[in-house]
Amino acid sequence: MTTESANSLACPSCGSRRIWKAGFDAKRNQLFLCKNCFRRFQVKLNVGSQVAESLNSMSQFRNSVVSFASEKSLDQLSFEGSEYIGSHKLPIVAKNLNALPSYSRERGAAEMQQQTQTNRTQNRIAEQTFKGQLIQFAFFLKKTGKSDTTIISQCGSLKTLYNTGANLYDPESIKEIVALKDCSNGTKRNLVNAYKNFAKFAKVLLPEMPDYKVKTRLPFIPTESELDQLIACAGPKLQPYLQTLKETFARSGEVAALKWRDLNLKGHVITINDAEKNSNPRQIEISDKLVTMLNRIPRTSELVFGENVSKRMRQLFHWTRTRLSYRTQNPRIKQIHLHSFRHWGATMLYHDTKDILLVMVRLGHKSITSTQIYLKLLQTGNRDEYTSKIATTLEEAQTLIDSGFEYVTDMQMGKMTYKLFRKKKLWRPH
Repeated sequence: MTTESANSLACPSCGSRRIWKAGFDAKRNQLFLCKNCFRRFQVKLNVGSQVAESLNSMSQFRNSVVSFASEKSLDQLSFEGSEYIGSHKLPIVAKNLNALPSYSRERGAAEMQQQTQTNRTQNRIAEQTFKGQLIQFAFFLKKTGKSDTTIISQCGSLKTLYNTGANLYDPESIKEIVALKDCSNGTKRNLVNAYKNFAKFAKVLLPEMPDYKVKTRLPFIPTESELDQLIACAGPKLQPYLQTLKETFARSGEVAALKWRDLNLKGHVITINDAEKNSNPRQIEISDKLVTMLNRIPRTSELVFGENVSKRMRQLFHWTRTRLSYRTQNPRIKQIHLHSFRHWGATMLYHDTKDILLVMVRLGHKSITSTQIYLKLLQTGNRDEYTSKIATTLEEAQTLIDSGFEYVTDMQMGKMTYKLFRKKKLWRPH
């Protein structure tokens, strides 16, 4: 900040008054820098050592003159024998100068540094205390039977509340923070549920908490070509992971938990044993393409994709998705997430079979209520392919009907009448 004012300082070399403060010397004396010739020099102010040092802190000077006066009243004060210093319109009372307490720059700097260090120490202690509570809270959730995914999610929600400044032992503070937070009702509901479990852990008397209703929305369904572009653009680690999501319709956590013993690569079958959200285990047929990808993965771990893979794969996926969206100038790519593979697969399977029970079994749902959302979704892309058969006798026609074929029409060729039947091809991964 420049020190230009009435009776401003001047450079001893060039006489310029464009002077800036430039730190302190070894004895903590104020140094100045000339912006014209760039000379650095020191000037002693001729206004009394005690007052001159106090002028560097206006709050200290005001408290020294009148401790009970407000800022407005100080500006209105007028005393006999007073004068104005610099550009600050504050009177200096000559007869009371000797009564002002002495204030040194070294003392002020030392006090500020000590206060800063104290604040840092308190913040560090508070953060370490919270981390210890978070670990104990995670063990509490584990003992109550929560899954690892739920524990990670709820610990993250609790950390969000703490970083926002909420008092974890004051439910009213939590309600206020959650209500004012700019996020969806789903996120707010997760924050409230996490705090309810923390209140049980910390034995906090919990009042009635708000119930945030989540709006039901239809999921985004990408096209198969968009999914194939993402898989083709992915690297060697992410590519088999995404292809497995596409062919199994599994959740990302279920794929991350796959073990080598769950894979029958010769039989082209994957078994989902570690199902999430209390779903049913299931077996899915996979393609030769996926088998080739999985055979290329080095078997360095019991898990197919390695330890602690969920976060790493999610980061790689987001980076790949952003890059592909920019290259293709297709904003729809950015709407695809890892669960979109499951939504797309369920939609395509129902479109091909019109069998909601088959979709429920394939997804591992225990209740058909969770599967009925796919009844409202329109298919993406046209993959209606049929197998046709011809029957010349009544027995052949009956056999085709028993096999699921439907009658289309008759065709007359010479003296022979042929009955045409068709059946929609069941989609299989390729």
